[in-house]
Amino acid sequence: MSDKVRIAIIGAGAVSDFHHVPGINVDPRAELVAVCDPNEALLAQREKDWGPVKTTTDVQVIADDKEIDAVIIATPNFTHKEITLACLAGGKHVMCEKPLGLCFADAAEMYRAARDRDLRHMTAFTYRFAPSMRFLRDLVHSGKLGEPRHFRSQRFLDLPETSWGWRQYKDKAGAGDLFDMTIHRIDFAQDLIGPIKSVCGAIAQFTPRDVTEDGQSCPPSEVDDWSSLIGRFENGAVGVWEGSTVMKGHHNNGIGFEWAEVNGSEGSAVYQLTDPNVILVGKYGGSMEKVPIPEEHLVIPGSPRDPHAGEPSTVFRYDLVWEFVSAIVEGRDAIPGFDHGASAQFIADAVLESNEKRTWVDIDYDLG
Repeated sequence: MSDKVRIAIIGAGAVSDFHHVPGINVDPRAELVAVCDPNEALLAQREKDWGPVKTTTDVQVIADDKEIDAVIIATPNFTHKEITLACLAGGKHVMCEKPLGLCFADAAEMYRAARDRDLRHMTAFTYRFAPSMRFLRDLVHSGKLGEPRHFRSQRFLDLPETSWGWRQYKDKAGAGDLFDMTIHRIDFAQDLIGPIKSVCGAIAQFTPRDVTEDGQSCPPSEVDDWSSLIGRFENGAVGVWEGSTVMKGHHNNGIGFEWAEVNGSEGSAVYQLTDPNVILVGKYGGSMEKVPIPEEHLVIPGSPRDPHAGEPSTVFRYDLVWEFVSAIVEGRDAIPGFDHGASAQFIADAVLESNEKRTWVDIDYDLG
């Protein structure tokens, strides 16, 4: 490996442009050296946007390139497993967007492939890096809220009811809101409270999405635009999750609405994406009050990112790259890894099973 961790981006869309490439640029230990995307026009644009890099439409070229140390995969869900396995076989460390696959079996296979090659692996669960989420975790794990009793999550988006493209077909996306948004909340709930042992869930679809943005007809959506679950944690706490992409009035300049709350025996605390540098805290007999996030929680340890620069709801996402590169440089597991991604995937799959069977489902899996 060279003096820097040489990273390739596979999937040159908005997520890479808004989150991953700025994260690479902030980290002096990393450099963007290659970009892969099937859209040649987009590749040409990214050369202008991101600077001179190798470009290709062929994933195997990236996997085989000895001058690439790591890849960040931000492609459609159904491509994640194939691309990940190819890059791992080529000796690359991998960060992959969520969901890792279309089902738990895909995610578990990806985890085993990385583990067995002793390569670093990371699931891009962005919200773990929000300052208020990191401080909420500290409040819970330090016992300052007492014994955790309840967790609740609401994630609402007010999106157009036109086609989602590949995202609205089961063979390409797996599921809708459940796999796109609620799976994040499943992950950070387990990070906050601990493993989930059983769930009861439901999904629904309210719009056909059979017209594109420019008014053309298209096959209707096959996936959910609302999802919910009730869960029981191994430590006895309970949780309630709800997510929707059709919540009118919750646009908030594209950020939407998010409320994640932990209620303990001594107090409660709330994370909100719309105000990620502030947390709400309340104790018995009192009311919720805004508390600024302490400086040490505004960035992850060691990150050179200026926590006071940029849009707060965006810039914390750059810290994913810092964690990924740190794991590579230090030869340790990245957090959250593919094992965390597989765990959240199993629970999301269990929600689909629960909805179909109208019953509780136990969370019991083996990563192999």
